[in-house]
Amino acid sequence: MTHVLEGSLHRKCGGHYQAAVETVSLRVSGMTATVERGILRCSACGDEHRTVQQREAAEQAAIVAVRAEHGLMSPRELKHFRERLGLTHEQLGDLLYGVPRSVVEGWERGRYVQNPEADALLRSLDDPATLERRAAKAGVTLPIVLPLELATPIPVVPAADLPPAPAGDASLRDAPMTAALPPVPELRPDA
Repeated sequence: MTHVLEGSLHRKCGGHYQAAVETVSLRVSGMTATVERGILRCSACGDEHRTVQQREAAEQAAIVAVRAEHGLMSPRELKHFRERLGLTHEQLGDLLYGVPRSVVEGWERGRYVQNPEADALLRSLDDPATLERRAAKAGVTLPIVLPLELATPIPVVPAADLPPAPAGDASLRDAPMTAALPPVPELRPDA
């Protein structure tokens, strides 16, 4: 990436700034990654400048390297995982021994990177028994998610088949509900 300083005159020595690369070790959530970072270096005296864009690009490269090295879930995978379990950010944080909601949101947005221990704990929640045990300890009410084969569709009643509104009241607001819902199949833990 060309920067406005590239090729410009260094006023102190008369040299010109040239694009260069340096190898740096960056820490990401307690983990270290070694990446290359672009810099601008004077060809005469060696004066160096690092732009915000160069720093941010190196930080993003470090995040990618840390995720790959430790096999961590990506932000998209984290969000899909949470949504698949039917949990809010706060509920997932509670299941992870009180991780704040803002941190869970940060993981999903890529602002923060979970460490390998948090990632392993997240993955352990994929096991229904572990999820239920953690929910009981954390006081989290899990949503009831029926497998598609057990879910019974609720019948739609055509408007023509609805009972008339009570006499003297044009609205159905106070009308009694007369439609019966089909029974919900009982879930058994041993099934």
